[in-house]
Amino acid sequence: MNEMQGDVIIITGGTRGQGEAEVRLLVAAGAQVVFTGRDEADGQRLADELGQQVRFRRQDVGVEADWAELVAYTEAEFGKITGLVNNAGVTITGLVTEVDAETVMAGLRINQLGQLLGMKHVVPALRRNGGGSIVNIGSEAGVRGAPGAIAYSGSKAAVAAMTRTAAAELASDGIRVNIVIPGPIDTPMIENAAGAGAAAKMGAIVPLGRVGQPEDVAHAVIFLLSQKASFITGAELVVDGGRTVAPSSKFS
Repeated sequence: MNEMQGDVIIITGGTRGQGEAEVRLLVAAGAQVVFTGRDEADGQRLADELGQQVRFRRQDVGVEADWAELVAYTEAEFGKITGLVNNAGVTITGLVTEVDAETVMAGLRINQLGQLLGMKHVVPALRRNGGGSIVNIGSEAGVRGAPGAIAYSGSKAAVAAMTRTAAAELASDGIRVNIVIPGPIDTPMIENAAGAGAAAKMGAIVPLGRVGQPEDVAHAVIFLLSQKASFITGAELVVDGGRTVAPSSKFS
């Protein structure tokens, strides 16, 4: 499988979970990948395992200078950039009456500002390439009620709105911008947010009868990056086992 041969993709939050799955599948599909994160040990370990198609860079997605350096580094290493996956994100928990401004702003800095800065800095490189693809990562929390996560759901709803706007602005440049909207996925983020065993419990309220695996999201991301999706922009690809369309209160 070499459907991504010749592509150069930047992935944020690529050291574990969905991001790691995206890195692995893109390499298997022939792409060259620069992935980022804040855990240098895990990042370098994965890069060493996957070989010369891959580079790891430590990055804080909320810092504009980090984005400028990342774009310059990627073009210097691989000659071009053809795609971006804005995968980095954090959970923000708390009821509407309980959230505090400092916690909310720290989360928005990663979940919303980080994705905006990614698009801002990668778009000129995609223009130099003659076009490309951006895939933002949202959440089902951004399209349905998510009690206890009002700030998180707001940040992910904002990502969907930014995706639509960027798609409209950049279509004439041959740059496609889409969003993948995962439901409950079996990653460390679920366990960190909801406690041990949370993934198994969530499977009971998913219409398809299980939580998703990181590869379920990664395959959707790769599809949108690839030429198979060349006529798709501004789209929301929901990967949630039916959670957002479940007709029964059983699945609420």
